[in-house]
Amino acid sequence: MSRFQVEEIARKKREREEQKESAIKRALDYMERKPDAPRSRVAKYAGVADSVLERWGVELPKPITAKQRIKKSPWSKGHMV
Repeated sequence: MSRFQVEEIARKKREREEQKESAIKRALDYMERKPDAPRSRVAKYAGVADSVLERWGVELPKPITAKQRIKKSPWSKGHMV
């Protein structure tokens, strides 16, 4: 490989690492501000999938159950009539 190819590979690797650090920082910041947010919303805010955040070692909240999701809905309280 030429010197330019090696430099290009190193530059892309550095950019990927920066994006990874940025996504982890955004996820942790969002979970700090909104501790009751579901894991999918945290991942969407960070810009990656929740499985990616788990692979990177970020401790995500437990998935909410169907009962919890229904309880959070405004339809369960009768306000959406």
